[in-house]
Amino acid sequence: MVNGFFIKAIGYEIGARPGQHPYEGKRADDLDLMKFDLKAIKEGGYNTIRTWSQFSEPQLKLVQASGLKLIMGLEINPEKDYGDPAFIKQCQEDVTKVMNYAKKYDCIISYLVINEPQTDHIYKVSGKAFVNLMKTLIDIIHKEHPGIPVTLSANAMISDYMDESIFDVYAYNCYDHSEAQTATMGFKDYIKGLYMLNGCDKPFITTEFGYSVSHKGYGRYGGQTLTQQSNGLISNYRDLLDAGAVGMCPFYYADGWWKGGDQYYHNPEQPEEWFGFWGYSDKDDKYGSPRPVWFAMRDYMKALILSPKNKDIYMTNKIPVELYLDKDVKKVVAKLNDKILYLKNNAKEGYLKDEISLSLNGIEDLELAFEFYDKANKLLKTESIMILASNTPFELPKLSIEVTPDKDLNAGKIGSIKTKIETRENFKLADDLRVSYNTHLGWEVGPQATVSIKDQLDKKVIYSENFFNIPDNCWVVNASAGVSVQYGKFIFKIHDQKIIFRGDWAKEVGRK
Repeated sequence: MVNGFFIKAIGYEIGARPGQHPYEGKRADDLDLMKFDLKAIKEGGYNTIRTWSQFSEPQLKLVQASGLKLIMGLEINPEKDYGDPAFIKQCQEDVTKVMNYAKKYDCIISYLVINEPQTDHIYKVSGKAFVNLMKTLIDIIHKEHPGIPVTLSANAMISDYMDESIFDVYAYNCYDHSEAQTATMGFKDYIKGLYMLNGCDKPFITTEFGYSVSHKGYGRYGGQTLTQQSNGLISNYRDLLDAGAVGMCPFYYADGWWKGGDQYYHNPEQPEEWFGFWGYSDKDDKYGSPRPVWFAMRDYMKALILSPKNKDIYMTNKIPVELYLDKDVKKVVAKLNDKILYLKNNAKEGYLKDEISLSLNGIEDLELAFEFYDKANKLLKTESIMILASNTPFELPKLSIEVTPDKDLNAGKIGSIKTKIETRENFKLADDLRVSYNTHLGWEVGPQATVSIKDQLDKKVIYSENFFNIPDNCWVVNASAGVSVQYGKFIFKIHDQKIIFRGDWAKEVGRK
């Protein structure tokens, strides 16, 4: 939570309608259309919008009047030379110009200074240049708009190595495409791992996540049905809450027809053009209409369960309850095995903190069924949370890895991941071992392996080793491995990861 406020945002670009390109030519303010969008967004249950570039002052006035908050992106080109004096000067001037009017509007709750800087580019222009430019821009914003946090929108898969401590908020674009760390650790633990690597000492928000309903795609990138989009967004939202996020910005309000190169043609095979919660029937449709995901998310956000966290382990019989409720929720019920375990009448809008007391008999897998009702006792939402609880200590299965080279990628051409799984009685290994060697080559995640362990399940310790080629232009590797474990109905991941750099190129920007 940020001062008792949970950020229920949605990504929003006003100039992304059919026939528009938000980053070419002179952008119109489109105030009438924007007013329509902001009204729809607020009625959809959101309290914040997130942008990729700065709003004009007339646009900011509209946001202020709407009652919505704003996480405002600043249009700093991530492909330029961060150490070029001319580019640095231009960035300083551009940010100062925006601050001259933006500082007057308290609807702004954070600034995003850059979006998805690439690993190879940071290597080429140097980590020091990147950090220095970011610090320069942070200082300008802190001076001109004091008290407003500054961060970036890093992509989780390509920026996992990055030390975000120079920023006021940890922020990532997070996509569940079942590759690399998502495959080995699971989406929740992969994102939670990033938060833990940063130290968990600042608020953490997710600045993008979503599913595309393009007609074609691969993996979970595009090609999803409308139902898959709705279910996927809710599943991601749940995982990101469980990872510790206090703000969500799903991607995004409306389809961007421009992303395939022709803003007048909605390309059915381009996943980037079909992430929208609202779609447009043809090139003349200015207002669009909501997809099923819009209504699914509206209903889901009426009551957010921050604790207990799904697929978490509680070594206590006192289970924390933290909820963020909208104005319609007046009663909260939690049941266990069809019996009421928790009841809260006269619930109020906003943050609610409480606890549930359990009577435990050793280790128990528990499915808590939450129900949320309005003042007329009409059911608004249900959600089940699966936990493992015990009032006595117990040992979990453990997975650990050894990586070679372990300190510097310059030490060899072949990398290896040795995996050690220590089993425990009553905990069943539930699937194959997944291993990943994420080489950070553009958007490619590097080689992966699946290892069957079904013929070793009777062993107390299971070993495996996988080998991978290390490309000469690979500057950082995230090596990881994981396997699912089951206790009754409770299924979770055990995993490990190691980050290895090539030389000392990342000493300014990378994790120590």
